[in-house]
Amino acid sequence: MSNIVRVARAAGVSTMTVSRYFNDPGKLRPETRARVEAAVDALQYVPNAAARSLIHGRTDTLALIVADITNPFFTTLARGVEDVAQQHGLTLILGNADETLAKERAYLGVMVARRVDGVILSPAPGEGHNLGLLAGHRIPVVLIDRRIDGADVDVVRGDSRAAGLLLTRHLIELGHRRIAFIGGPANVSSLEDRLAGYRAALAEVGLPASVHLGRYDRRSGEEIVAALAVSGNRLGCSALVAANNAVAGGALLALARLGLRVPGDVSLVCFEDFESDAIVDPFLTVVVQPAYEIGHRATSILLDRIRGGSGAANDVVLPVTLLIRRSAAAPADN
Repeated sequence: MSNIVRVARAAGVSTMTVSRYFNDPGKLRPETRARVEAAVDALQYVPNAAARSLIHGRTDTLALIVADITNPFFTTLARGVEDVAQQHGLTLILGNADETLAKERAYLGVMVARRVDGVILSPAPGEGHNLGLLAGHRIPVVLIDRRIDGADVDVVRGDSRAAGLLLTRHLIELGHRRIAFIGGPANVSSLEDRLAGYRAALAEVGLPASVHLGRYDRRSGEEIVAALAVSGNRLGCSALVAANNAVAGGALLALARLGLRVPGDVSLVCFEDFESDAIVDPFLTVVVQPAYEIGHRATSILLDRIRGGSGAANDVVLPVTLLIRRSAAAPADN
């Protein structure tokens, strides 16, 4: 097995110079750096990460734990995290909590055991997030998309309340007066913010709310729409606001089974878009968050904390964008 001594001999330099090549290459002369690089490549040498972590007190690894990696929002966000991590020579470990608190807590334990330098977390629904475990091991954490009540930590998120306002106002402007909110679990701050925006828009014009919570998955959208169906396969509303894109996908399936057309019979809008390369003909009216920017900003803040940055916790709220397409129109009974 190649080791640092062999690399040094092949490059004609000292072992300290090889170590500097990996830890602070900017201090080497270009010709020296080129010789070491050639020797490293020829011998396929990889430095011992465990030994380096003992020397520097860091593992040069970050953890990203998301609520649901199948959601395009989180895959785009992960790219923003990865790009910043790569720019700083850091390795990213990804965990998928599947919207379950138990799995999230298990991942946090694993990340502490692996001595990661910092954690970016999208909290799962529920209470009892074990952030104290990270604090006890002096591992900084930045929350993304969702807050945790009482947690004095950095947060980077989209403006979910504004998103609820934008979608609901759009439906009201089209003439809808019976607008239902469907899907999403309780005890998730981003959902509560979306609901707050939805309710505020209705209150502006004196309309009642109709809220039907569930989960953040396609099946939940199917189940809720089926439950809303009344005699003659009609719904008790003329428009639906889906809690996310997965719920919207399930709602579309259920509406088709009922023989209801979108937007001819029922208008449908949702939070978060679908993957752009999966959309041949963009159809759903959506509000999108700047997912990549959320990941990018969260990682930059985390790196500052890792380097000893102090000060009050940040609550960064980024603007959202309404994309008007064809899934919402004036109600048929107008």
